[in-house]
Amino acid sequence: MFSCHSIAVLRRCGRHLTLNMKNLEVSLTIPTISQCSKFATDIVDQKKVIDYSSVNQLQASEAKSTDSVPKVDHRTVANYEYDDEILDVDLLMEKLKRDRPGPLDPCDSDLSHLGPYLPATFNFAAYANKSPMIQKLAELGVNFAKIEKRNGLMKFLLPLDFEKDMKYHIRFLNDCGVPADYLGEFLTKNPLIFKEHLDDLYTRIRYLSAHNFTPDMITRIVMKNPYWVMFSTKRIDARLGHFQKTFKLSGKEIRKLATRLPKLITYNMNHVNGNTFAVKEEMGFEDYQTKILLLNHPSIWTKNRSFVVEVFDYVHNIMKLSHDAITQQPLILTCRLHRIKQRHMFLKKLDRAQYDPEKPLYVPLRSIVLDSDSDFCMEFAKMPVETFNRFLKSL
Repeated sequence: MFSCHSIAVLRRCGRHLTLNMKNLEVSLTIPTISQCSKFATDIVDQKKVIDYSSVNQLQASEAKSTDSVPKVDHRTVANYEYDDEILDVDLLMEKLKRDRPGPLDPCDSDLSHLGPYLPATFNFAAYANKSPMIQKLAELGVNFAKIEKRNGLMKFLLPLDFEKDMKYHIRFLNDCGVPADYLGEFLTKNPLIFKEHLDDLYTRIRYLSAHNFTPDMITRIVMKNPYWVMFSTKRIDARLGHFQKTFKLSGKEIRKLATRLPKLITYNMNHVNGNTFAVKEEMGFEDYQTKILLLNHPSIWTKNRSFVVEVFDYVHNIMKLSHDAITQQPLILTCRLHRIKQRHMFLKKLDRAQYDPEKPLYVPLRSIVLDSDSDFCMEFAKMPVETFNRFLKSL
């Protein structure tokens, strides 16, 4: 029924192999008998003459190396497509098995980048070798041990890209005058600065410049209180206005306060107001005395309220120091109570507990707070430190 040419085509077209070099997948298509018959009939009807020379050409193409994929010429015969390159499946599979490396063959490829996904971890060490961001922050001196202790910071920092998300924030700190050797400490205290938009950060610095803060003042504020730049200009303006109105401060005095203790401006306002009430109502300081205490020793407003009141009660009622004396040397209100008690009792035993600067044997309150035991004993108690230590054991 069919010519020899048609039979040859049917034998050779029994299998079609499609190579997908991109995914390295081999798919095998076996046409049905009806499809083969219809395909051969179309060839005979359209008088396509296929001689054995074309078959020989197909066999020669099978022997070619599969390293380079030949361009496939798709032709259509009565809405059916076939390829000029028809490969032998068994020969191809044998070649693939021969080229595939064995499990014991040496490997020359670099596989150092391959590995399992990192499990859940509580420190940055597991990511240090693969994260350029961690490596660059470590070069700046960032203390990751402190950052790890704060909840959520690891999850925030790890996805960041140093070039896109961090470099310009570090440049901003440099523009503010923060020295290079302090960048690591700043970022250790406040890594959340990378959440802030750069335009907002520069706006907050321009606000300070507009209110006559000098560059040195701005540098000190940013270094002493890294969280200052996290507050919007509206919040900072409200805080500065509150202190200025409550304590009747001038513009120069409010700048002095903000520069002396920047932490106080961004401190918890309920705590600040509570200490203000304690200083005025519980301790009995006048408004002008409260203002002096704030400007000369603002850390009183960051201490625990009950601690400050307890120290004041001992200093005022036991040591008999007046409000004016305490106002002149407010450092005594932030000293540990047991240190004050030990040294006052020792001086009292020696009849040297005299804190009036207008009388002889005057003992400055600053020496009680800051001096070492040996300096305190030699300069003011006029006794060897061993005597002071024996006295402490007798308490």
